[in-house]
Amino acid sequence: MPPSPLGLLEERREAAWARVEDLEAELERLEGELKSARAVLERRVVAVEELAEALTPAEDASGPAAAGVRVPPKGAVVPVWREGLDPVDALALDYRRLVEAVELGGRGGVGLTMREVAVAVGREPVSAVTENLRQKARRLVERGWLEVDGSGSRFMPRRRPQAAG
Repeated sequence: MPPSPLGLLEERREAAWARVEDLEAELERLEGELKSARAVLERRVVAVEELAEALTPAEDASGPAAAGVRVPPKGAVVPVWREGLDPVDALALDYRRLVEAVELGGRGGVGLTMREVAVAVGREPVSAVTENLRQKARRLVERGWLEVDGSGSRFMPRRRPQAAG
């Protein structure tokens, strides 16, 4: 006796169910591998940035010095912000771009997320890039070049004191 149409449909449904379960298991395995690969990528991006920053050649001692104010060699250190310190002279290119992006996009008090900063500086807003930028932005916050909101997720330009009068 030939199989019933309902029996054939049941077999096909079970085969489709088994295929879905196999694919879901494969997807779960691949998501785990992707997460691990992203973590490795993030660590390596940060390592390369740190090494590049550490190996940036220092300018000679006769370099920038105005009125007894010593400006650290470009790219060697993020100096503490003070009145009259020019980002072009004081900051490495990556830090300068980050400050400029936040100053342009962060007006109005809302600030920018790292994904928005990444786009503003012409980088792809992927996790490794945003984490690297976040590390640099935190260093800039610590040294007074930028400010961060209470949640720590939005970076804003440094508030300049209002002129009296």
